[in-house]
Amino acid sequence: MSAEELLDALRHLPDQVRDAAVAAADVDELPDRDGINNVAILGVGGGRVAADVIEAIGELRGTVPIVATGARCPGWVDESTLAIALSPSGEEAATLAGARQAREAGGRVVAVTSGGPLRDACREWGVPVVPVDPEAGPAAGLGVSIVPVLVLLERLGLADGMNRAISGVATQLESRHAALDEDLGAVEALADALPGRVAIVTGAGAMGKHAARRWVQEVDRVGGVAAVRRRLPTGPDDVATGVRLSDATRDGAVVIVLRHDFEPEGLDGGVALLAEAFDEIHTFTAQGDGPLAQLLDLVLLADAVAAALVRRTGA
Repeated sequence: MSAEELLDALRHLPDQVRDAAVAAADVDELPDRDGINNVAILGVGGGRVAADVIEAIGELRGTVPIVATGARCPGWVDESTLAIALSPSGEEAATLAGARQAREAGGRVVAVTSGGPLRDACREWGVPVVPVDPEAGPAAGLGVSIVPVLVLLERLGLADGMNRAISGVATQLESRHAALDEDLGAVEALADALPGRVAIVTGAGAMGKHAARRWVQEVDRVGGVAAVRRRLPTGPDDVATGVRLSDATRDGAVVIVLRHDFEPEGLDGGVALLAEAFDEIHTFTAQGDGPLAQLLDLVLLADAVAAALVRRTGA
């Protein structure tokens, strides 16, 4: 994908988030809320990443336990479980197998997918299917996978404030995009620093971890620059690992620190350790109201950096 195509995908991201929410709100014949005591989210690959984020949001906003299980159907799944099979493509055999096992265990199954064998099986079972846009590019993939599940959870009374949060997400993405149209300074500075070096990406807390994972994917796979994720250091030993990695790279490392409002307290010491050990540190701070808005704000920044790298490296 060219830099221009990446940037065009970023422009459409707020509308794709809104469209995903509307599609989930229109799905009929959802399971009965009565008796649902837990939620299992089944998914691998991109579905697992989205499920991990939903689990983290569920810790803050859920009214019942919400657990990302990969493709595995846990032994505790029964008639009191809402099992959400999350697969943007619908092609993963493991997710389909997990959904089948959850149904056989008595779980109330819903699928979030664009098609494939998962959609076909769910239609055969008479299971509700929430559509996902199969054309959503990499900039939108995470958001349009997460949003339908959050809408479902609120519709069933299993999480609070999701529709308000989703509205805030779209607003923040528009705000961030407008800001980048006016000033790409921080993005361009990082893109100038990265070629030929390794990117060490760090972020604390659940949202920081998931944002860092996305940054590594975009910088490495899209931008063509080697990138790894490391936890924010808690002591000299953690820093030493990053220093060894930097020393093993011809031109050294660039550290990318992702900050947000939902990270644990007491991180200043780790940031100070990084500043002592590395000459080049770039910090990006999330904006937006709520954890999902801030996560996707950081995701958008990752995509903007990837687009800037594509212009430089031709990745």
